[in-house]
Amino acid sequence: MKQQRVSLTLPKKILEEAEKMAKERLEDRSTAIRELLAIGITEYRENTAVRDYAEGKLSLGKAAETAGVSMWRFIDLLKERKVPLKYDLDALKEEIEAVSTA
Repeated sequence: MKQQRVSLTLPKKILEEAEKMAKERLEDRSTAIRELLAIGITEYRENTAVRDYAEGKLSLGKAAETAGVSMWRFIDLLKERKVPLKYDLDALKEEIEAVSTA
């Protein structure tokens, strides 16, 4: 992945936590901050997809795609967050067939 240099201002607490993480993992601070940002972005995508699915804005397949995970992992996310699956059996079969042939 191509990297670009950015400059940003962080709250002292966040910087201290990133430095602590870097030290624990024997990494430099920039690597730790990149990893933390990646984790945050993943969590944001998952939260957004779960919310939009729960509100009926996205289908199960589209929500999984938005979250950047497989449909099976997305179903696990819904279960973990106690969001009911909104599917009848025929629609679920169609989604599974579409994903398995892609």
